[in-house]
Amino acid sequence: MMQQFDAVVVAGGQGSRMGYVSKADLDVSGERLLDIVLRATAGAATTVVVGDVAVPLGVVVTREDPPGTGPAAGLLAGLDAVASPAPWTLVLACDLPDAPAAVGVLRSALDTAPDDADGLCLRDAGGELQHLAALYRTPALRRAFAAWGDPANRSVRGVMASLSLLPVDPGDASVEDLDTPEQLARWVASNPASPANAAEDDKEGWRAFVEDACARLGIDPARVDEHALLRLSRRVAHSGARPMAPVSTFILGLALGADPEADPVAVATALQDAIATAPLPEED
Repeated sequence: MMQQFDAVVVAGGQGSRMGYVSKADLDVSGERLLDIVLRATAGAATTVVVGDVAVPLGVVVTREDPPGTGPAAGLLAGLDAVASPAPWTLVLACDLPDAPAAVGVLRSALDTAPDDADGLCLRDAGGELQHLAALYRTPALRRAFAAWGDPANRSVRGVMASLSLLPVDPGDASVEDLDTPEQLARWVASNPASPANAAEDDKEGWRAFVEDACARLGIDPARVDEHALLRLSRRVAHSGARPMAPVSTFILGLALGADPEADPVAVATALQDAIATAPLPEED
């Protein structure tokens, strides 16, 4: 049985090799990269994201102090943000597109880990331990930071050097991180958008609803990007989706914003009529 654990996702950094973009916010096959990683933290007592990024409801967000002082400082800030620490801490970088599978391997390996191990750490194809893809005993992690001193601009590898870590082969999972546009393109080419995400964004029937609703309310349908709204709603809902609910709300807001004298009840009724009569596609 999996021990109780917290999760810390390190999402700071400048993304210099990625063109100075937020790697956490990269679109990877139709899903935000950070949201992919957060799926891997399911079951955590507390999940903390360290970085200047938007997070789903229920996830704690914090920053290293001062900002920009590296992943080791970020990890310590994440530990400090947990009010009631669990016995184990899952540590992940925000740029691991196969994090759910990788964490599955770690959690399975924990069942047979020796009692004297301070943690379990996935290793890459070259045999190098990936310290930001690991499960640590929380007290051991704390001891390592206490012994190291100020972690600002220091390596995570250095902080963890004193720990007894069990190397874990990832098997079919990947521990490759996405540091460059070339790595991102290669990963996306090998892992296309999931059918669920594609189905929500590509159903042409949604556009028929948008055009009908906008016509009833006197709104230019070109102002409504239903695909972007659905992707945003999945992000807010931690990868969940309720088809057209956020789009309907957006259209309602446009209508009321365009005419301050509009009767909200009449506008809502017109929108309800559109929902009832527009040729919506069937749910899969």
